[in-house]
Amino acid sequence: MNRILLSTAFCVSATVAAAQDTKDMRTFLFIGTSNSAAWEMQIANPGDRAASVKGGIEALGGELLSYYWGLGNGKNYITVALPDDPTFIQAFYVSRLGDGLLEDYQMIELMSSADMAEALARVPEIKAQDDLK
Repeated sequence: MNRILLSTAFCVSATVAAAQDTKDMRTFLFIGTSNSAAWEMQIANPGDRAASVKGGIEALGGELLSYYWGLGNGKNYITVALPDDPTFIQAFYVSRLGDGLLEDYQMIELMSSADMAEALARVPEIKAQDDLK
């Protein structure tokens, strides 16, 4: 499994079956900046990093949604669906910190546009509670 796991581009399935499969999953964007040792390793072994991380993520019960590189910034952006288990998710994140290949590493949980619309609709409810204080 590629030790340089970081992320982008949120992919959404149009099928009902796929939506049901990911119902108990949470989607994350990993953004990483490789250090010089990682670049040396990648230059010595060029290859499609998405292919190398996909199997490892699937073996852990997750799904690789996308794997992109930023043109001109050298960062990689990976979106992953992971089982809805906070301790597993945190362990997944921490497992990347000790490999010595990352200059910078972020994990951001993503939400769908539909969920954001629902959150925005609840803003008046929250504001009303604040007004009662």
